[in-house]
Amino acid sequence: MELSHTPTATPGSRILLRATKYDGAAHWIQPFQVLSDDGTLIVAQYRARAPIFTSRGEFRSPYDSRVYFWRDRWYNVFRLSRPGCSLALWYCNVTTPPSFDGCQIGYVDLDLDVTVRPNGCIDLLDADEFERHQRRYAYPRDVIDNAEQAARDVAELARHGGFPFNQR
Repeated sequence: MELSHTPTATPGSRILLRATKYDGAAHWIQPFQVLSDDGTLIVAQYRARAPIFTSRGEFRSPYDSRVYFWRDRWYNVFRLSRPGCSLALWYCNVTTPPSFDGCQIGYVDLDLDVTVRPNGCIDLLDADEFERHQRRYAYPRDVIDNAEQAARDVAELARHGGFPFNQR
């Protein structure tokens, strides 16, 4: 599918994130307001305390989030801050490249996460879950390779202060 044929999100509109696990089971549903969409990158925001629906039940994040969804990357980036405060954390989800149908963003969560703290500390999370799910869901070799490369890529981007990690 060519990027030029995908719908673009209108700034100010509401969209819904629907993340699944590899078997299609619901994992995360979260509403966002679109800030911009250039056809390759959707930038959206979420306000603290609005409900998020997860496979473990409803959750209300204490963080305001600015989120970066690239249509051609195997990760997304959440910039988290407490309301009225500065940056608390960058949370990066390793996922399949997202789809966007004009109303919803969808992707498969591939377990690996990368956190980036304002002091530059970078951590890889959930490698054990990624290992378990490779067997449980029979991830194809290309999915494993792309997920591992995405974790390296986003960590390297953060290490060098590339966009969006240069947005404090």
